[in-house]
Amino acid sequence: MSINLTAEQESVIQQAIQAGLIRSVDEFIDSANGALSHRKDGFDKTRARRAGERIREHGKGVRLDPKGESIRDLAHAGHKY
Repeated sequence: MSINLTAEQESVIQQAIQAGLIRSVDEFIDSANGALSHRKDGFDKTRARRAGERIREHGKGVRLDPKGESIRDLAHAGHKY
C-alpha cells in the first residue's frame, strides 16, 4: 500500500520521532489505528457533558489537608492578593 502524506503530516510524524514519542512511522500508524478503534461511537456531546458533571460532583467536598482546604480553595489560593 502506498500512502501520500502532506508536508505538514510528514513534519508532525518526524517531530514525534525526534521527541521520542514514537520510534517509527509504522508505530505512528499503529497508534493512529488504535486511536480510531476507540472512536467507534464518535464524539457524543451529551455523554461528554454528563461525564464532566460527574467529575465536578465527585470533587465537591474533597479535602486535601488537615486545615480543611478543598481542592477549589487550593486552586484559587494563587489568585488571592
